Amino acid sequence: MKLTNNYGAPDSIVDAVRNDPYTKDGADFSVTELIKPPQIRRLWNKHEDDITVDVREQIWKLLGTGVHAAIEQADSEGTKEQRFHAEHTTSIPPYSVTISGAIDLIRDDGSIVDYKVTSTYSVQRGLKEDWEKQLNLYAWLLRQNDITATKLSIVCICRDWMKSRVGKYDYPNSPVVVLSVPMWRDGRQDDYVDQRVRVHVRESTIPCTPEERWARGAYQVNPTHSGGGKPRSFDTMREATDYVNKQKTGSYNIVDGDAKYVRCEGWCEVAEFCPQWKGGRGNGS
Repeated sequence: MKLTNNYGAPDSIVDAVRNDPYTKDGADFSVTELIKPPQIRRLWNKHEDDITVDVREQIWKLLGTGVHAAIEQADSEGTKEQRFHAEHTTSIPPYSVTISGAIDLIRDDGSIVDYKVTSTYSVQRGLKEDWEKQLNLYAWLLRQNDITATKLSIVCICRDWMKSRVGKYDYPNSPVVVLSVPMWRDGRQDDYVDQRVRVHVRESTIPCTPEERWARGAYQVNPTHSGGGKPRSFDTMREATDYVNKQKTGSYNIVDGDAKYVRCEGWCEVAEFCPQWKGGRGNGS
């Protein structure tokens, strides 16, 4: 990866970004890689030497690294920033890989805590699906190492929190918000790990889903009954189906919406190499 500094960040900031200490410690996949869209991972591996990223795109990541380092040094109970490894062999076809993940905190009672520096808007939208998947993969990792996870939670640190907005539109009362994460049954964790490994190692590359592309307005709910009102747009299929399920009367269908792909447009580092994005800026693969 080529790191640029087109906006004049000080050398100390550039060096800090360049010296990212992250490693998956010899594993085939990290937990975050398993969750990541396979198309993005493959394009990154193929074009790593040609990918250009500016320092300004890495500042939030740098801030998160600093917060994690400070918390790691705090005098509190539990095991901090420990990386675990586990072997997994897929069901059909059989394929063996090593998976690793660094867990921010494992309390003495077995509860897993993950710290995230994020936006207030993200917290207001509630628990992200990827966060739920990540924490359950950590629980799976512990189970493979004969450790039972008892509880999952995420401590969100809102980087843009403003005291003046408290009390408005479900705005959080504090920049630190704790989110409880549902613990999946063991079988569901096992199935998810197997499914993610299989999609990553398969010969053909799967295009990114609207959810993986951070689509805005990806799905449209249309009332099909008389007097049902106007169609409504939703970003994810889960949000669209939840809305339909909450309606006490009427009939609805869900169709593809006129989506805006936020990740592709400004946040995907391999977009310029992506056949899905270049092939019409839409769903084409």
